Order: sequence, then C-alpha cells, then structure tokens
Amino acid sequence: MKAAVFSEPGKPLSIEDYKDPECGNNELILKVQQCGICGTDLHASEGGPLQPPSGTILGHEFSGEIVEIGKNLKTSWKIGDPAVSLPFIACGTCQYCINGNPFFCANSQTTGMGDIQGGYAEYVRIGLPESIKIPKGVTWDFATLVEPLAVGLHGVRISKFKQGHNVLVIGAGPIGLSTIQWLRFFGARHIVVSEISKERKIMAEKMGATNIIDGKTPSDELINVYTKETGGSPDIIYECVGSPNVIQNCMEIAPPHSEIVLIGVCDKPDTFFPFLGSTKELTLKFSIAYSKDDFQFTLDMMEQGRINPASMITQQIGLESLPKTFELLKNDKSQCKVMICPGH
Repeated sequence: MKAAVFSEPGKPLSIEDYKDPECGNNELILKVQQCGICGTDLHASEGGPLQPPSGTILGHEFSGEIVEIGKNLKTSWKIGDPAVSLPFIACGTCQYCINGNPFFCANSQTTGMGDIQGGYAEYVRIGLPESIKIPKGVTWDFATLVEPLAVGLHGVRISKFKQGHNVLVIGAGPIGLSTIQWLRFFGARHIVVSEISKERKIMAEKMGATNIIDGKTPSDELINVYTKETGGSPDIIYECVGSPNVIQNCMEIAPPHSEIVLIGVCDKPDTFFPFLGSTKELTLKFSIAYSKDDFQFTLDMMEQGRINPASMITQQIGLESLPKTFELLKNDKSQCKVMICPGH
C-alpha cells in the first residue's frame, strides 16, 4: 500500500510503498476513505515526549470501509461496511476496559503513534471492540470528524456544565471549535471565544460562539471585556490551546468558585501559582480523549442532523500532497481540518 511515513524531526513525511497491515484473529482491516490531520501529529513530528519511532505512519482520525475480518470473529460486520474506530486496540480484560474506559488501558496499542500504523495510508488495522458502524446518511468527511468532536464532547460531559451556563473557550482550533459546537448543543447561554486567527474567529461564530474576544487581549483586560459583553462572569473556562502559561492565564481570568477544564494537551513543562487557585477556590479539571459512547453519541447526532461540523473542513487533499501540506500546517493557523483522501 501507499503511505506517508515519518522518519525523524525536521524531515518531511515521505510517500512510500509499505506492507499492508495484517489482520489479527480478532481484528478488522479498514480501507481508509478519509483521514484528518491532527495538531497532535504536527507536534509529535517535531520531537518531544509524543515523538513516534522512525518508520511510523501517523493518523488517528479516520473513516473507511471494512475489507477484511479476523478469522476468529463472530460478528455482524460485513465486507464493505462503513466504519470508524477509536484509535487504539485495548486488552479488554483490565479494570479500565471492563469499566468502559479503554483509553486508560495500560496494555493498549495506540494507532498512529508507533504501536499500530495509522491512517495516513490506504489501509489501517482496527480492533473489533473499538469499531463503530457509520450510520446511513453520515458522509465520510463527517465520520472522520467524529474523533475531534468526541474530544470536545468528552470535555463538556466531564465538566460541571449545566444548561444556561456562561462559558469562555480559549482557542478556536479544531478542539476549540468542537467544544463550542457541543456547548451550543447542550444549551450554553453565552459562549465567548478568545482567538487570535481571523479565519478561526469566523469559524467559531459559525459553530455557535455568541461573542469573540481577540486572543491577544491581556488576561486582566479579558475578564472586563467578558463582563461588558455578557453582563456576567464565566461559570466555566474551557482551555483548548495546550500551551505553557495558559493555565496561569485562565486562573487569573476565572472568578471565584468557577471551573477550568483543560482540554488542550500541553506536552511541555508548565508552571502556575497555586495560591491564586486557593484564594478563588477554583476547580482544575483535566480532560483527555473520549469513550466509545462519546464516538457513538457524536455519530447519532450527526445522523439526526443535530451536529453539523462542515465549517471545520477547510481543505481536502490526496495522499501524494500530504508531505507538503503537513509542513505548511505547522505554521498556518488559518486552516482548521485538512482531510486526506488516500484513494484520490
């Protein structure tokens, strides 16, 4: 198969002929229809704690059709069925797996980060328990967005959010936009978004933001602007950037007894002033990834037409164009979600 392969930081991905994935007895092989480029992939390719081994095929946001079924599987899956999958294969027997939290399985294999080759290719290997059928009427591109949308959904679900709350979302990249859409879905009153990019400000409004504040606004001024715009203070702040110093900025902005939900993933050391959080009795809530139910709920809402992420898609490319586009995205903040179509 053709695949875009990572070699080392500082070098672009290369299109190579790669061995087709082998289907385990309890696994499925998916022919990739579309795969999204995630910011995590961009960061991982530049080194640091997320750097994958040389020879890795990145890509964990994908949709496709079943082309092979494991020999030992007794399943309703059929060849040609459309599917998405959580980007890992868990053990299925540990306490986390049994309790419905397979993301935390210590024995899981991660897709697109070295354990299992990812979706920047024509085919990808997935586990049966992690796979979900795409409902009729849900397009390939929408199905591919299930993964980032599930990240936003999970962050909102584990927070203290209630209908009618006022919220502040820091950052309107793919995860911020996903979070905004779910906050609108669940009935937030004021959804104020702090963002620097002109293009992403426009996307945030399309997704349901009620007010936009320029991301360059200092934290001591931002809360005054928020109050002027909404007549109140945020009940919850959703941090969707994942950069050093943002936690401290959120703590400075947050009113007493409010909650800060950290959805953005910061892979660098960071510091903040705990005394500030103590004096305000703030709650810091860390969020990571999703559950299978988050995936299923997202697909169900897409099928019902209650979630429409079309505005997130800013470009579609073939696999051959991926190396160049991947490098450009490292500095291009005007884009949101670029979709790879390996068969095009």
